[in-house]
Amino acid sequence: MYDVADSAFTTVIVTALYAPYFSKIVVGNSQQGDFLWGLAASISELVVALLAPILGAIADFSGSRKKFLAVCAVTIVFFTAALYFVGPGMTAMGFALYVIANIGFSGGGVFIDSFLPGISNEKNVGRLSGLKWGMGYASGLVATALCLPLSKGIVDNPTPDELFEARLIPVVVAVYYAVTVIPTFVFLRDRSVRKPLPAGEGYVTVGFRQLKRTLKHIRRYRELFKLLIAFLVYNDGIVTVIYFAALYATETIKFTTEEVAVMFIAMNVIAAAGALSFGLLADRIGQKRTIFISLGIWMAAVVLAYFAHSKGSFYVVATLAGIGMGSCQSVTRSLLALFTPKENAAEFFGFLGIAGKALAFLGPIIFGVVSKTTHSQRPAILSVGTFFVIGAILLAFVNERRGKEASAIPVDREV
Repeated sequence: MYDVADSAFTTVIVTALYAPYFSKIVVGNSQQGDFLWGLAASISELVVALLAPILGAIADFSGSRKKFLAVCAVTIVFFTAALYFVGPGMTAMGFALYVIANIGFSGGGVFIDSFLPGISNEKNVGRLSGLKWGMGYASGLVATALCLPLSKGIVDNPTPDELFEARLIPVVVAVYYAVTVIPTFVFLRDRSVRKPLPAGEGYVTVGFRQLKRTLKHIRRYRELFKLLIAFLVYNDGIVTVIYFAALYATETIKFTTEEVAVMFIAMNVIAAAGALSFGLLADRIGQKRTIFISLGIWMAAVVLAYFAHSKGSFYVVATLAGIGMGSCQSVTRSLLALFTPKENAAEFFGFLGIAGKALAFLGPIIFGVVSKTTHSQRPAILSVGTFFVIGAILLAFVNERRGKEASAIPVDREV
């Protein structure tokens, strides 16, 4: 249910509607808009990369993951709603508010993922992770449909009425988020156990010490570490596509904003089906093989996007991206859960925060720089394919059996 709320932000604000609004209306220049949008994404991802392992360790030690999750949720709701006040030419304000909201979004992902190992096992982890992502994509569809009537003003030189309607989009998302996130905090049990603090230490110092010890013992979880490195690379490609898909569709393929919204509604249906079906597939043939299939789909999507000129051909790209988006992240998280000692769930998903964010700043900024330098988004989108190729190569070195066996040994056990 947290993902049901979260997906409204990532679908409407990060991808489908606010990105074109920021580029067309706030900045007023597509190439400069690409660069600033990529920079905003990079800054927020980098901040979370620096904080995620520390926050994960602190949450694991204090037994209060839900409290940290609540802080992230409140951050998203407040700063997303504040985007209402961003109008034409207010680039700095729009940039800053979006960065803070996106930090809340990215930080929340670290904490909600840490619950998965404690509520799943090897037989059902694929289905549960797939259900989480499938419900999220379905929610993104609903949120986009709610905002679609307000998107007519996301054009060059909108009328005052059209501009007012477009500015209401973040408000709708904030209210939707605030309502749909409530079940998470009412029904989800926090099974983490509070541990007594050593004398003279606080949560911050304990968090650093916990991180240092985890890094020291990470050699005992080599397959987990290799998986994180591979995920670090190919997730950067996924993150970049999420940030720039709507901008590419509007600027290069010449979709209207309403057509982009309709396309993303269709993509969310496909992504939901992809998350659910690939979750089942992973339980049958294994997570690693399933991820390889998903990465192959992503490579095909990027190449086709480079050559696409018609709206019809780009719908094929959107279909492939929807399948890849719904499957790759879901199955990777389920595999990570199988590689993770349950006693150290938040701490190890802090490492996922590193893997998901540490280089996630690189793809968006590369896309923005290439687009601004070449005055074309086509070479920029093609550069994204490199992340999927390298990620697949690194994934080949992960031993799934050894990773699952190692998860039975908690970090606290002496070597």
